[in-house]
Amino acid sequence: MNLLTYSLHLLGSGANAYILARQLRDPLTRPNILAGFQLAESGSVPFLETLRDRAANEGDTWLADKLTRHAADEKRHGLIFAHGLKRLNKRLIDFKQVSENTTEAKPKERDRSPFFAAYFDGYSPESLKP
Repeated sequence: MNLLTYSLHLLGSGANAYILARQLRDPLTRPNILAGFQLAESGSVPFLETLRDRAANEGDTWLADKLTRHAADEKRHGLIFAHGLKRLNKRLIDFKQVSENTTEAKPKERDRSPFFAAYFDGYSPESLKP
């Protein structure tokens, strides 16, 4: 890594840390940041457990053990962020309930993003086709 790449990496990491710290200090944005962290940490646990089961079925006990530890760490981190949300008297995100709602919905509704629905509001489907 040359000096320019290292400098840009250091500058980008510092800016990211500053913005994140500023958002965590602000009482208005803190709940959203904590909820995002809780969802990210807790959301990876089912995926890691599936990978662990697959590794165990394939006979790779070392990888299965590492994935078990990693899933436990992610679950613990999610609980830490959930505790932070609870202290702020905010509603907790139950990841199991979120995943059940997405699997029960129709595939077309599940894949639809509210951002795109709001952005393309007022356009006909024919005008959006190339």
